[in-house]
Amino acid sequence: MNLTNKPHKFHVASLFLASCVVYLATAFTAHAFFVESQAATKGILKTIVIDPGHGGEDTGAIGPTGIKEKDVNLNIAKELEKLIIQRVDAIVLLTRTDDTFVSLDERTNVANKNNADIFISIHANASYRKGAGGVETYFLSFDASDEDAKRAAAFENAVASFENKAVKTNIDDLKTILMDMAQTSVLNESSQFAEIVQENLCKVLKVENRGIKQAPFIVLVGAAMPAVLVEVGFISNANEEKRLTEKETQRTIAEAILKSILTFDGILRAKMEYALE
Repeated sequence: MNLTNKPHKFHVASLFLASCVVYLATAFTAHAFFVESQAATKGILKTIVIDPGHGGEDTGAIGPTGIKEKDVNLNIAKELEKLIIQRVDAIVLLTRTDDTFVSLDERTNVANKNNADIFISIHANASYRKGAGGVETYFLSFDASDEDAKRAAAFENAVASFENKAVKTNIDDLKTILMDMAQTSVLNESSQFAEIVQENLCKVLKVENRGIKQAPFIVLVGAAMPAVLVEVGFISNANEEKRLTEKETQRTIAEAILKSILTFDGILRAKMEYALE
């Protein structure tokens, strides 16, 4: 037996044990960091509802080359859904996942039935002025902000003609809803979220900022949570129609809306923490 090898073997064994300790410590630290990172994605907004406007026999607006708004809306909504699933610890629901007609009131019902924390309706705008372009974001109001807002609401609300039953919501109902909303923070939070979405979209798309607007959109009526309708561009504008069909643009829009969701979530979290102090 060569006794001179014993110290060497002992030294190797010691190094091995030390390495194991370091490895386990590092792995534990990495695991702790990973768990902490995951926890950081958890926010106030636990359930997010995305509403791809139109669908089925309701094509929405149609662009100069025949691109249908309903298809653009759905593509952007699915891209946003994918991003939320990847980056946010929240339930995400779409009011439609394919080319299906869904009534206006049922879209809001999806959000209410699932106790959603936020409702985002995605649309593409249209105008008889072929050069009209840009982004605008709406939240609910009895009175339209301007003539363009009034026309936009009239166009989007016209889908009610496809429904098998009359739209239940009338002017008196809307007034009552708005009065109830005014007594809560829902309307103010809708306005706040609309501002964030508008700013982020205009920043990345580099298009005309048409501003935050209010209008009596039926799809927003009855939403028991902050709710906005986003017009991501003008499909009636040949240049914007082309951009809206591009995967890169759809991804950019989805990224901007996701960023807005995260920013808004941070604001709600800060408000809650302040209230608990």
